[in-house]
Amino acid sequence: MLEHILRWKVPLIIVLVVIMVGTIHYTSTSRLKISLLEGVGRDLLVPFQWAFTKVQRFVLHQVEKVQTLRTLKTRNAELEELVRSLQAEVLELRNYKRENEWLREALDFKNEREHDLLVAEVIGRSPSNWESTIILNKGFAHGVAKGMAVVTNEGVVGTVISVSRYSSTVLLIIDAQSATGGLVQSTGDLVLVEGGQPDRETLMARPLSRDTVVEVGDVIVTSGLSTVFPKNIPVGEVIAVEPRQQNLSFAAVVRPFVDFNRLEYVLVVLPQGNGEN
Repeated sequence: MLEHILRWKVPLIIVLVVIMVGTIHYTSTSRLKISLLEGVGRDLLVPFQWAFTKVQRFVLHQVEKVQTLRTLKTRNAELEELVRSLQAEVLELRNYKRENEWLREALDFKNEREHDLLVAEVIGRSPSNWESTIILNKGFAHGVAKGMAVVTNEGVVGTVISVSRYSSTVLLIIDAQSATGGLVQSTGDLVLVEGGQPDRETLMARPLSRDTVVEVGDVIVTSGLSTVFPKNIPVGEVIAVEPRQQNLSFAAVVRPFVDFNRLEYVLVVLPQGNGEN
């Protein structure tokens, strides 16, 4: 049996090789028609090819979506960082604009005054509810001394009460310890302007003469009679007049022109001829 199989082995191999070569030659040449067997095979493969194509397209689409999402996330993060950077620049430019406007106004104010004025920045405020003070970034190294007046282009701020080499403390005119000589701009009548009001936002002007007349809307300015404040520095506007002691005296409520909650820069009044600007 084995010898019979081995005897037909070589002819069988030859036949298979001839069939394979013929098949390759037949299928590799250009033909307008395909065989029935090829047609059946192709038709059987169509559903699988369709399914494979659909799956391939779906996978490629999902991969593309994932890549797009990653790109969008990266771009979104870059845009958010750019927005934050631009917002910071806008805030910085607004600060510069506000500072420049204040400095221009301060320069005009300095040009109108005979005294030398030193620009100082507010770097601190009193944490106490019993004292109204601010801290400036200028001290005796810059020519600041105790007792000097502090103003802005809007009006009176206060008086320097202590000085170190590079800083100084200013007592605001709204503090209970503050008292400033003033006068009614329209009449020239003298008044004493005091701080320490319960609202910590207004002043009280008391007449120094029984003939003094003060009305709502009057402007109070410094009298210039003291050695601290130059004359005619604005203090505030009378917003109410309160009669006292059967109308024999009165007290005028004055709203300061300076907004003490928003002070950023001030001007220290220096002795004439000795200012360091």
